[in-house]
Amino acid sequence: MKKKPLGLYIHIPYCIHKCGYCDFNSHPIKRDEMDHYIDALVLEMKHYAKIYTNTNIIKTIFLGGGTPTTLNAFQLERILKECVNEFTVASDAEVTIEANPATVDVKLMKSIRRTGYNRISIGVQSFDKEELKLLDRAHGPNEIHSTVDCARKAGFDNLSLDLMFAVPNQSIASWESNLNKAMEKTPEHLSTYNLTIEQGTAFSKLQSNGKLIMPDDDHQLELYKTTIEYLTKKGFNQYEISNFSREGKECKHNITYWKNSNSLGIGAGASSYMDGTRFKNINLPAHYIRQVKEKKTAVEHSETLQPRQAMGETIMLGLRLLQGISINEFEKRFQVSFINLFKNTLQSLKEKELILIEDNFLRLSKKGLFLTDSVILEFI
Repeated sequence: MKKKPLGLYIHIPYCIHKCGYCDFNSHPIKRDEMDHYIDALVLEMKHYAKIYTNTNIIKTIFLGGGTPTTLNAFQLERILKECVNEFTVASDAEVTIEANPATVDVKLMKSIRRTGYNRISIGVQSFDKEELKLLDRAHGPNEIHSTVDCARKAGFDNLSLDLMFAVPNQSIASWESNLNKAMEKTPEHLSTYNLTIEQGTAFSKLQSNGKLIMPDDDHQLELYKTTIEYLTKKGFNQYEISNFSREGKECKHNITYWKNSNSLGIGAGASSYMDGTRFKNINLPAHYIRQVKEKKTAVEHSETLQPRQAMGETIMLGLRLLQGISINEFEKRFQVSFINLFKNTLQSLKEKELILIEDNFLRLSKKGLFLTDSVILEFI
C-alpha cells in the first residue's frame, strides 16, 4: 500500500524574549526544564509513530516556536534523530528550523546543518534599528547580518527571511529599504507579513490606550502592493499571499498546511489535522510534560469536522495559494460537484472580477488578492 504524505510540525516554546506583538505559544527559557521537554517530545513521537508509521511517510519536518535555536546542538540533534528513528521519513524531506538573530553562532549552525536540517527560516522582521526597537525585538541589524552569514558558512543553501510591514510610522521608502537589504542577503525565500494587533498581546494594550497608532488600511495596501511589485522585479515568484520564493524554493511544509492536507503537531500548543479531525495540545510546557508522561499525549481539544466545515476550511486555506484550488482534487476529496455546490457564489464573485477559473483551478484575481478575506467569507 502506498504511504500517504504527512507533514510533521514540532513546537519549541522557549524564547529569550516575548515580543509585544506575539500571540504564539512562547514562554521564557527554563534550562532545567528543556531536557524534560525533549523527553516528552520523544514520548509523544513514539505514541503517534505507532499509529501513523505504517500508513504515512513524512515529507516535511518543521521546527517552529518560540525559538528552536534556544536549544543546544545536542538537543536539536536528538529531536531530529528521534524523528528519523520513529517515523518513515522521505530521503528528500524538507527539514526546516526557525531561528532568531542573536541566538546562534557558526558552531551551532554547522551542527544543525550537519545533523540534517536543510532549510532555515530567520526571523528578521526589519533591518531598521528604530523599527526593531518599536517591534520589541531582542536583536539589532548587526545580529541579523552575522546570523545570515553564519547560516551560509554552515552550508544552508535554502534560507528564508521573515519581514514585517505596516509598522507604525513606516513609509514606502523605509519598507523598500528593508526589502533592498533583504535582497542583499540573497535569500531563496521571503515571508512578508503585515503587523497585526492580536487580542491579549502587549501591543493590544498599547493600542487600546492610544499609545500605538497603526497605519490606515490604504497605506497598508500600498505597502503590500509595493512588496509584490518589488519582489517580482527581483525574480521572486509570489506563490502565496505573504510568501515569495525563487524557482523551486517554495516552502513545502506550509503548502501542506494551505492545501489542508494531513499534518501532525508535536509539542506544547501544537495543532494537528489528520483525516478530517483537528486536535490541539495543551499550551503550558510544564503541563504538557506532565500530561505526556502520564498519557503519552497532551491533547486538550479535538474536533471532527463536518463535511461542509472541511470544505470551507479547504477553500479558506487554498485560496491563499496564488495557483488556487484544484477543482478536480476538491471533488475527489469531498465527492461533490464543486461548480454545482457553489454556483451562486462563483457567479457573484466572477461578476465582481474577484476570482478566476482557469485550467480547472479556482484562484483569486489580482483584484481579489487585495480583498482575500471578503472573498473567503463568501464560501464559509
